[in-house]
Amino acid sequence: MEDRMTLTEAFSALAGYGLALWCGVAAGIATFVAEIILCKKGILFAGADRKLALAKQRGHVLTATRTSLRFRDREPEGTRTNRIYIANYEYTVNGKRRTKQVTSTSVKPPLTITLYYLNSPAKVFSEYDLGKNPLQILLYIVPVLVAYIVATALGFEP
Repeated sequence: MEDRMTLTEAFSALAGYGLALWCGVAAGIATFVAEIILCKKGILFAGADRKLALAKQRGHVLTATRTSLRFRDREPEGTRTNRIYIANYEYTVNGKRRTKQVTSTSVKPPLTITLYYLNSPAKVFSEYDLGKNPLQILLYIVPVLVAYIVATALGFEP
C-alpha cells in the first residue's frame, strides 16, 4: 500500500519531462488567458450581444406568450433539476401569428418572453438562444494545439 509518491518525488517526476514540454504548457496557458481576455472585451464571440443591441436599437422587439410546455428527464431518472424543458411561444407581427420554440435546461421557461429580430420577423431569437455558439469549443481546443505545437517544435516527443 506504500506506492504513493511524496510531493518532492512528484515534482522531480514532473521536472523530468524537460523544458520543451513546460514551454508548450506555458504557451497553452498564455493562449487560454488571451482568449479569456478577448472574450471579456467582446472581441471573440460577441456577435450575440451586438445582434441583441442592434435589434433593440431598431425597435424590433416582440412579446411572446407560452402556448405549450413539455419536458424530458435526463439521467438519473426522476430528478427535477435534470430536466430539459421545451416551450412553444406564440407572437403576432403585422396581424400574422407565428411560433417560436425555446429549449431550456433545469429552469422552467416563463409564461411570456421577449423576442427580437433583425430583418425578418420570421427569424426571431430570444435571450435563451444567445451564447449557444458551437464554435466556442475552440476556446479549449486551440490552447491544447498551441501547447502541442510549441512542445514538439522545441523537441518534445510524445
